[in-house]
Amino acid sequence: MMYLADYHMHSKYSFDGHEEIHVLCEEAIRKGLKEIAITDHYDMFQDKKYSRELDLVNLYKDIARAKETYKDKLIVRAGIEVGQPQASPDEYRNFLANYELDFIIGSVHNLEDALDVGEYDFSKMDICKVYERYLDYLIELATSYDFDVMGHITYPMRYAYNQLGSYPDMDLFKERVEALYKLLIHRGKGIEVNASGFFQPMKRSMPDLELVKLYKACGGEIITVGCDGHYLQHIGCAVKEGLEVIKAAGFKTITTFEKRKPIFKNIE
Repeated sequence: MMYLADYHMHSKYSFDGHEEIHVLCEEAIRKGLKEIAITDHYDMFQDKKYSRELDLVNLYKDIARAKETYKDKLIVRAGIEVGQPQASPDEYRNFLANYELDFIIGSVHNLEDALDVGEYDFSKMDICKVYERYLDYLIELATSYDFDVMGHITYPMRYAYNQLGSYPDMDLFKERVEALYKLLIHRGKGIEVNASGFFQPMKRSMPDLELVKLYKACGGEIITVGCDGHYLQHIGCAVKEGLEVIKAAGFKTITTFEKRKPIFKNIE
């Protein structure tokens, strides 16, 4: 039997989330998950403090309550998805100094300060040029910032596919992605297999199987799976598909975290 853990989900505390944390936990139990991490958005911007939009105090109070309430049924981890911390390094350092977490996803959503990549009009843009710039941000994140796994490293492709119905040749980026992986591995960081693409038009994970195989070939060991759910129906809904990608890439284990320390679980 697969070890089912969804390590990327958003509650009502995210600007784009909708559900109470106890409701997420009940859904996870209903779907047979053993473990979840609540990873609400904490995006960094140059022109505003995101902490004004994210109620960190009550978020972590609710997670602590859920840990206790469901301790006999579900492992609940206190996480965060930090977005482009390089936009406000001091704010991020202050956050890390004040909150003890189990797990941090390091992501990039915005290249321009207030515009998410998902809001781009890819009919007027070269996706390859966008992704080259996106990789610049990921490499900067991997080089200089604290997190546990890097989130959805092919994030722009989801939106380009939604708009254009095509997926670029990822071989064009193989050398730079390999360099990114080697940085992550050198620093003891991992990647996530973001399974949200399986319930979206592109029907593949972020990164896809070939790039997960490349991570394995580079010596990568730390790998999580998450559905990036913002609505109740998406909690845990594609974990099995994500695990199949990880298995097909040659991994025998997935990674979970407690107090920022990796724990390796047999996939089956």
